[in-house]
Amino acid sequence: METVEQCIREHLSSQPNQLTKFLSEEFCKSDIAVIEELLPLHLKDALHHEANELLEASARRRDLMLDATGGTPRAYASVDRDTIFKTGNIIKTVFESEAVRQYLSRIAGETLHKVPYQAEEYIINSQEKSGDTHGWHWDDYTFALIWVVQAPDHLNGGRVEYVAATEWDKKNPRKALCDVLASREVRSRYINSGSCYLMRANTTLHRVAPLMGNTRRTVIVFTYASEADLTDPNISHETMEQIYADELQAA
Repeated sequence: METVEQCIREHLSSQPNQLTKFLSEEFCKSDIAVIEELLPLHLKDALHHEANELLEASARRRDLMLDATGGTPRAYASVDRDTIFKTGNIIKTVFESEAVRQYLSRIAGETLHKVPYQAEEYIINSQEKSGDTHGWHWDDYTFALIWVVQAPDHLNGGRVEYVAATEWDKKNPRKALCDVLASREVRSRYINSGSCYLMRANTTLHRVAPLMGNTRRTVIVFTYASEADLTDPNISHETMEQIYADELQAA
């Protein structure tokens, strides 16, 4: 019987080289690339189904402001990494996939590694109320892969907004945030359900715009490290420690 890893590897080996080259060029130019066919359809459906089941069973509401990112808001329901690990299956299997990491490495132009901090490996977030947002922030590690399980209505917010090639000044995050937003163009993208996008997330200031009206945006977030991240003493985890304080304390 074919394993999940064999299925993913076979699927990715069938992707046209021209498509992979296009995605790599897009990522090099803008630090974000939208990928439509990273998984075969049956595995994508299983991934989405598991995310929705875990949200239904285990989601916890997060409503807070994060000083580490300049006082920006987080307002959504979420499932933490350990809950997914203990009660899920396909999400952690896809995260562990060498074939996925190798393909993403081709797009990024450098090797992606599993992050050395388990709490950031994978989480599920769902904006589900009017006003829900994942406010402006930078990530701790270089790469984020975001699977869009459910996209919001096109006219009701939830777009990805971002400014590439920026720097998170952890000593004065509010000033860094305001300086970027005052001087740089903010780009915006709508990502369809069923797609995923790779982002250079530690130097791309980004947010998910607030929802408006009766709609929902559900995602699975995978985090990967660059080679440099593995030995960077400046990486810290203030945002995760604040958002998931109860779960991390329990663990």
